[in-house]
Amino acid sequence: MSILGTRVVRTEDPGFLTTGAVYTDDVVDERLAGACHVFFVRSPVAHARIRAVDVSAALESPGVIAAFTGAELADLPPLAPPMPDLVDGRMAQPLLARDVVRYVGEPVAVVITEDTYQGEDAAELVSADYDPLPAVVDLAAAADDPPSLLFPEAGTNVTATFGDASALQADLFDGCEVVVSRTIVNQRVAPAPMETRAAAAVWGDDGRLTAWIPNQGAQGTRGALAAMLAIDPSSLRIITPDVGGAFGAKFGADPEHAVVCWVARQLGRPARWAETRNENMIAMTHGRAQRQTITIGGSRDGTVTAYRLEILQDSGAYPRFGAFLPALTILMA
Repeated sequence: MSILGTRVVRTEDPGFLTTGAVYTDDVVDERLAGACHVFFVRSPVAHARIRAVDVSAALESPGVIAAFTGAELADLPPLAPPMPDLVDGRMAQPLLARDVVRYVGEPVAVVITEDTYQGEDAAELVSADYDPLPAVVDLAAAADDPPSLLFPEAGTNVTATFGDASALQADLFDGCEVVVSRTIVNQRVAPAPMETRAAAAVWGDDGRLTAWIPNQGAQGTRGALAAMLAIDPSSLRIITPDVGGAFGAKFGADPEHAVVCWVARQLGRPARWAETRNENMIAMTHGRAQRQTITIGGSRDGTVTAYRLEILQDSGAYPRFGAFLPALTILMA
């Protein structure tokens, strides 16, 4: 039956707008009883060598159970870039930065407390010494004349290339009565979902991991998380509570999710994390950030006979969704 002209009742409204949704930080489950709380220490600089990270003062703070740096997690695989056939695997993101930080907000240490109110104060006691390096902020400069290489071993800041510039038709616009070219910036945006990123994790007596993570696809989240923890996906169960917004930024899993699960295994007790809004704005995956140069040719009556689209994409400090976005732009074009 057609619904044209008929009022459609939103099925989610009764729960979300009246009784309230159950987000990850709201989950009550007996398996999470006695959970500790995870807080991340993040870099205040965009690009720097890490000279030292000292957690000793934080360990003396009330309620602190443990604190770890990247050295303790060095044996875990990094977050692998997408499209392994296109993106250099040396551009992968470690779960906690060890030698170099590459963006403001990159986690360099983690502090675990008994109660949530103790975490932020304890995290501020972690001392990190940085040797600043030049920051890379301009798209064109990063690609053509980089002031600094984020991954010197890769020898470039270019994460992926779609198409072959040498194959462009030099005579594409020959015979066109009108040719118009414009450069349009699709600005970088922060998704800023109502629910920030979160995780809760517990390891069972059988060695299986159960993780509550807000996501846009439990299968992809399970695969990414299992890879970072170096476990078989069959030993991991992902539970998706209500998701308070995602806007493309909650696909897969982030290094922070893997760290929370690692902490739960390391300490032998459940662990929980919910990022602050400040963390969310600086450290969650951002979107768009694309410079498009469009050239259109055709006749004066408006008939388009030829067009060319050149895309320059900001992939961020580590190539994740950004490296994949030009493929979507090409499909839509």
